[in-house]
Amino acid sequence: MYKLIVSDLDETLIDSHGNVSQENLTAIKKAQDLGIKFVPATGRSFNDFQHILKLTNVHDLENQYSISYNGGVITENKRNRLITTTALPFELVQHIFDLGVKHDVLIHLFTLKDIHTLNMNSDEHDYLDGHIVLTLLDKPDISHLADSPILKINFQHLNLAFLKEIEMSLSPQISESLDINYSSNRYLEFNPHGVNKGNALRQLMRILDVSPEEVLAIGDNMNDRTMIQLAGLGVAVANAVPELKEKANYQCQNDHNHHAVAEAIERFIL
Repeated sequence: MYKLIVSDLDETLIDSHGNVSQENLTAIKKAQDLGIKFVPATGRSFNDFQHILKLTNVHDLENQYSISYNGGVITENKRNRLITTTALPFELVQHIFDLGVKHDVLIHLFTLKDIHTLNMNSDEHDYLDGHIVLTLLDKPDISHLADSPILKINFQHLNLAFLKEIEMSLSPQISESLDINYSSNRYLEFNPHGVNKGNALRQLMRILDVSPEEVLAIGDNMNDRTMIQLAGLGVAVANAVPELKEKANYQCQNDHNHHAVAEAIERFIL
């Protein structure tokens, strides 16, 4: 019997228009009625998906949890109580930021309260939904953030091959100090080494006394890889990247625009 459903948000639960389908919400509610917890696990800041917590009936509740910043933060949903936070050393942040400036990519720096963005572009503006508020940097200087813990950095570019070239340019010393992932077919993501959705899920499982066999995890991209591999049942939506599908136990017939989360819940839980 499953006790935990852990779901990525963008390109998994959320469709291309930024919405969660009624089919997905109904399936989640039926699972919750069986006593199964629903846990979002996302690269977003926890401030940027409170509307999803409301839709899935876990907003501001005790003993309900969320994983954000690709595992950099675990919160209890009641008042967004911080359980774990893991930030990047500022010297490393500065190095990554300078690399992004050198390659002229859009850069998002995630603090607990804000997302600071350099080189904002119209495509990214159109992609992000209205629930995500950015603080735009007018020059390539982050010295004012030296005392603000930064949990994650994203580079955004629509050419994934270009982003992979940037990753390959990192020295082994820098690469070994980071957890590096890709998401949404547009982001190269940097977290501290050892910070990923899988390790955050492992911590949450200890808190809830849940075994891997009691977890269903569902996602679409390589930042979901670690939780897909940890869960007793790892599910890839139909629009998932091929590398994730290879690691999943089940591949949905449906994509994020056609209620893939509902498909997985109905097949394996209901």
